[in-house]
Amino acid sequence: MTRLVRCTALAAVFAGCADPQQIVLSIDTTAGIPCEIDSLRIRGTAGKTVTIDRELADLRLPLALTLEDGTADGSFDLEVIGQKDGVDVLRAAGPLQFGTGGRLAANVVLDSTCTVDSPCSLPALQPYVAPAPPVAARAECTAVVDRYTAGPTTETFRDVCTVPGDRAGRVLTGGARGAAALPLPEGALDAFDFRFYGQPVRQIWAHEDGYISFSTNSPDPGNDLNPGAFDRELTGSGVPPPPQSVFAFWDALTLGETGVCYALEGTPGTQKLRVTWSGACHTTTCTTDRLNFTIVLDERTDRVALTYGEMTSTPPERAQGSTATSGIVDQADGCPVSQCELATGLCSDGVTPCGYNQVFSQMPQAGGVQGIEFAPVARSE
Repeated sequence: MTRLVRCTALAAVFAGCADPQQIVLSIDTTAGIPCEIDSLRIRGTAGKTVTIDRELADLRLPLALTLEDGTADGSFDLEVIGQKDGVDVLRAAGPLQFGTGGRLAANVVLDSTCTVDSPCSLPALQPYVAPAPPVAARAECTAVVDRYTAGPTTETFRDVCTVPGDRAGRVLTGGARGAAALPLPEGALDAFDFRFYGQPVRQIWAHEDGYISFSTNSPDPGNDLNPGAFDRELTGSGVPPPPQSVFAFWDALTLGETGVCYALEGTPGTQKLRVTWSGACHTTTCTTDRLNFTIVLDERTDRVALTYGEMTSTPPERAQGSTATSGIVDQADGCPVSQCELATGLCSDGVTPCGYNQVFSQMPQAGGVQGIEFAPVARSE
């Protein structure tokens, strides 16, 4: 089995550290620490598995480990995983092969493209010359945000399905289902300095069922997650909502001809991203229903607004939210809805963040669904 050791510190214990059949593994990341990932898991497999976990809070990167050959034929599989709160977020994986002489180097950098569903391949082995340098740029983690306040918004509904330009477009057209990543031009998302619950946005998914998600991977890969209250897991009544998501009108919807539209407007520093569901409906084929709403993300303030245009359906209660859910979610893990204050995002103890702000769930809204805005609150350390 491959042994993962620090030869500089453990040379007296592992006599094999002088063995030339070694791979010096260097691990770094462009992700923000600890806002995007807070720990590393290194797993080597050759017949049996050896796992090493490292917390990143006080760890200087790149992390260097020496892999010493204890395999039958010099080959093994390696996984390098970036985790957040114990959940796999980033991943690089593949086979490695020890050489017949001299030390080799494998310099692994986890970035936003190294997702759990589509892991990065390991880099080609090279002769070891010197320790790998740190990455040139790592995402900054700003103030810790674990809750939002909610209140009226000055944003009004705008349908961006007719906005021109290469930073605008449509997804989920032609009867497409499930979730789709917004295909913004290269560099556009990097220049959009919007943060959700304090975390930089690396990917934006739009789902046919009335929400967007900032998760690294698809928020609903099987397209089988039924809309419902955010606290279902907390109350033991169902599965949680997709994490890191904004729900304008989470319901079983059919999209109109335009699908879901998006437009990134303004210049860096003052940009707003608008995502519109135009002419969506509750029936298999849209006829008389008209459900129109837009999510607005403002990079100046990191505020999230939900805005609504014409909302009509048969029966009318469905357009008022009788089968829909609205709000924002980081991780719904603080307390049930009955103990969570919408306006503050705090549980009834006045201290614990709910992990979400639920506006309503499967409850018709008197006078129709109203626009609302969520403002981040930085934690006081």
